[in-house]
Amino acid sequence: VSTQSTGELDVVVSGSTEGIVLIHTLKLGTYIRTLVPHVPADPDSDHFAVSFVGIASNGNIVIVGKLPSNKGGHHYVIYLYTINGKLVKRAKLEDETSALFLEGDRVVLGGTTGSLEIRDTDYINIKHKLRLKSGVVAIAKDPRNQHLFVTTMDGKLLILTSTAKPFIKAKK
Repeated sequence: VSTQSTGELDVVVSGSTEGIVLIHTLKLGTYIRTLVPHVPADPDSDHFAVSFVGIASNGNIVIVGKLPSNKGGHHYVIYLYTINGKLVKRAKLEDETSALFLEGDRVVLGGTTGSLEIRDTDYINIKHKLRLKSGVVAIAKDPRNQHLFVTTMDGKLLILTSTAKPFIKAKK
C-alpha cells in the first residue's frame, strides 16, 4: 500500500493492508525486520491496516493507518518506531489520513475531512494544525523548503508559507 526509501540510511520501508511493515536495505534488498503495529488497550481490534509509511532523516519510522472500532467505523492512528523496531509513541488521529509528506524532521498529514497537521519525527507531537474547508488530496514542497503545496478535494491548490524560516527543516 505504501513505501518510502532513503539513500542516506540505505533503507526502504513498505507497509501493507494486512498491518505489516517490512524494512529492507535499499542497495541489496536484504531483509532487516518486520514491524507489526498494535493497540494494547483495544485487544478486540486486531486488524491494523497500514495506509502510509515513511522514514525520517533521524531514522524514525512513521506508520499511519486504521483499526476497526468496537462501535463500528474505524480509529485512525499514527505510530512512531525507531529504526531498531522500538515503539516510541502512538497517537490517535481525528481524521482519516489521505495524504502524507515526510521530509527532514517533519511529517505533514492531510485528512479526508480537511485536517492538516505538521508533526515532529522525534515524538510525533503536533507543531502546527489547520482546518481546511475540504479534504486533502496531496502534499508537496518547493525545492527551497519555503512553501508547502496542498491540493484539496474541491480542486483548490493552497500554498502555505513561513517567512521566518524554511517550512520543513532538514536535520544535519
